[in-house]
Amino acid sequence: MKAVVLFLTLAFLIVFVQASVDAQTYQGSQYCQTCHSGVFGNQYSHWQNSLHAKIHLKPDTVSMRTWQKFQNGDSVSMGASYGNAKVYLSKVGSDYYARVGAGGPNYKVAYTYGWGYKQRYLVKIDTSYYILPIQWNLKKYLDNSTGSWVTYNPNTWFKSSGAAIRTDSIYFRKKSWDKNCMGCHLTGGRVSTVVAGADTQWVARWAGNNSEINLTVGCEACHGPSTGGAGPNHQMNPSKLLSKRSKMEVCGQCHNRASSWRGAGLVGTHEFNRNESNDTYFNPADTTKRLDQFMNFGLAPNAGGGRGTWVDTNVPRQHHQQYHDMMGSAHYTNSFVEMSCFTCHSSHKPTSNEKDIVDSLTVGADRFKVSDKDNTLCLACHATHGPFASVQKAWVRSPIAFKDSIGRYVNAHTKHNVYDPTNAANTGGGGRCSKCHMTLTAVTANSFDIATHTWGVIAPNATRRYSTVGSPSLGMINTCAASCHRNPSGVTASVPSFGVGSDANLADWREATDLALADTLWYFWRQWGFTSVKPVAGNVPLKHSLSQNYPNPFNPSTKISVTVAERGQVQLIVYNVIGQEIVRLMDGDYNAGTYEATWNGKDYFGQMVASGLYFYRLEVGTFSATRKMLMIK
Repeated sequence: MKAVVLFLTLAFLIVFVQASVDAQTYQGSQYCQTCHSGVFGNQYSHWQNSLHAKIHLKPDTVSMRTWQKFQNGDSVSMGASYGNAKVYLSKVGSDYYARVGAGGPNYKVAYTYGWGYKQRYLVKIDTSYYILPIQWNLKKYLDNSTGSWVTYNPNTWFKSSGAAIRTDSIYFRKKSWDKNCMGCHLTGGRVSTVVAGADTQWVARWAGNNSEINLTVGCEACHGPSTGGAGPNHQMNPSKLLSKRSKMEVCGQCHNRASSWRGAGLVGTHEFNRNESNDTYFNPADTTKRLDQFMNFGLAPNAGGGRGTWVDTNVPRQHHQQYHDMMGSAHYTNSFVEMSCFTCHSSHKPTSNEKDIVDSLTVGADRFKVSDKDNTLCLACHATHGPFASVQKAWVRSPIAFKDSIGRYVNAHTKHNVYDPTNAANTGGGGRCSKCHMTLTAVTANSFDIATHTWGVIAPNATRRYSTVGSPSLGMINTCAASCHRNPSGVTASVPSFGVGSDANLADWREATDLALADTLWYFWRQWGFTSVKPVAGNVPLKHSLSQNYPNPFNPSTKISVTVAERGQVQLIVYNVIGQEIVRLMDGDYNAGTYEATWNGKDYFGQMVASGLYFYRLEVGTFSATRKMLMIK
């Protein structure tokens, strides 16, 4: 009898303990610290110095990039749109305060927010956290030698009159950090709704009973949650996931711009990966449930909850959209080499390269020391292939000794005559791969401090083509201007401006200086020999038409005849089978007549396209026509 009772008691305890253990899915980074601080590697120690670990910090003279500004009692104006209301700063002992409005409440800064580019500040009101309407912009990435104040969503805190908004109103509560931000800024985050009529609040919880060590992007955020309370389980190594999609989703769960899932076509309540229908959250270790089951990616760019893009709906103009860029890029879709975010970026620790770009890269049986600034990051893979077929792997290992040899082939590829990737000659990094293939766009702290991850180049004529567009963006950027030729000075002093006056407004690309520069850049772009267009003598055609190319199939070039019935904007564009633009054969204002366009089979980068099916499309006013052609080798 005693044995039976003992057995039942043990069984009950096992079930009870197991239920409790299973309920504690996220244990927190402190459970990883024990083993991964020397015994089984130093991943934890390295991670502590990463931006992921510093995303939120308790305020002190190290974590507060701007502690002197608080100590000196600075004030930050919200501008005329908010009645010139101000936020007043102060430091009392070791605490930092911000008073919202001249007679408003004084809030104690609970946590800093951001480390690499900018700094914002969290304050706690009742049970939730809120971001103050001020932001400190560092001079540049990780450089706080100087900086400047800007406003951050002042409409959350102030009316247009400058009066403070009630903090117990539903309008204010909806702007809380708990509701909108926490899902990507801590480990094991969950949010609950506390309903109280017009004062409904959203309250966040995270791993380790809201332990400050987990108010970061910690171990389980990327490796998946531990499932027991008796010690850590090794859920998943992201680099060993079986599909490229799953690997991309590890970083993509935060580096995207979308809303939580609330149903097809619906804008979610949050800006993080929560399925609101069943109150579940994305788990990178559970590869059976895709990220798109927790986030609504189906909304069109610039729609509510969708991506923020320039007018072409492809190039991002806001930060943390790298996932969208990468998923549609040739780096992701190519079948030769598998690439993911952590191919180029260090997973655990800061490196000697900016933005935690890896220090070394293994390509097949070869290992290279790499850097973006001397092109070795890109050439480690691209040497001996394509336009760099003659670049030897040995050169990549010694980029200084073989600079001239590498430069000869890079210049042939870029059609420029300067190879200065390290910017020794104040060319802005002339010939650096990322200058052209990672267009500077978007804003996180300073204008154009985020680079696209589409790897595409935006032609100069895009600025002219969208010169009348005022929404969702003010015109359209182009790579040549944004990355090099606009406002050259200082470290870009040797970059030609082509006599075009400077223009400090980097958000509006419709201005006369933008269009003049785009025209000049487009002139040189077209000299690269992608195509030739010549008028054909004859009567003025009665209608627009697009003829079949000849010869077809072709190699290496083909001719396309176009008739234009009246003067206007004409575009003749070549696309590949997945709809990516390859080259524009005609793009501009043409008189009525017949034209013969010759395409030499090269893309925008001067590289011969692969064998296969291509489409070419003519657009003249409201008329459009598309035909197929076949390149064979």
